[in-house]
Amino acid sequence: MKKLISVGICLLIILSTTFCLTACKSRTDEMVDLEIYTTKQMTKTKKQVIKCINKQDKEGLKKLFSKDAQKHIEDLDGKLDQLIGAFNGNKIESAKGLSPAFEGSADAQPLHIYGEYRLTINSEEKYRIYISLCDKNDEESDKEGVFQIELRTFSREESPRDFSGGAYQDDYGVFIYTLQNYPKK
Repeated sequence: MKKLISVGICLLIILSTTFCLTACKSRTDEMVDLEIYTTKQMTKTKKQVIKCINKQDKEGLKKLFSKDAQKHIEDLDGKLDQLIGAFNGNKIESAKGLSPAFEGSADAQPLHIYGEYRLTINSEEKYRIYISLCDKNDEESDKEGVFQIELRTFSREESPRDFSGGAYQDDYGVFIYTLQNYPKK
């Protein structure tokens, strides 16, 4: 009888361990899949933004913004003109950044994705661009799309000591910071 109870307990321990390991693995796989998905979505959006800036295509850039952001950003056309004008006709040669950050999940919407990229212009890293987009929102589809672009026209090394960062990450808008107009502490 003792052997039977011991075998039963061992079998339960093995089954529970197996169940726990497979459950953890599937959660890990889900997170990896979500990271791959968000990276692809942000890479696609980044390429579209850069293409529009390089072609000076204000209307194309405007279409990337969500319908809700287009309604709530005051003077969006003027701000997009300023964004494109900040490059003085120079082309963005490359944009390098880390994997984007995200809030939400495929199950818990909305899914917001945030990307930061160092831009190379004329073979020199000079500017940084931050792009925020809402990728999924089944309940409010008019909020899907880019809702914020922030451009800093100075490198990290040139950042003033009293630079307190730019806009809040969930603000709607197009924000352009130069060494003359950066937000101070």
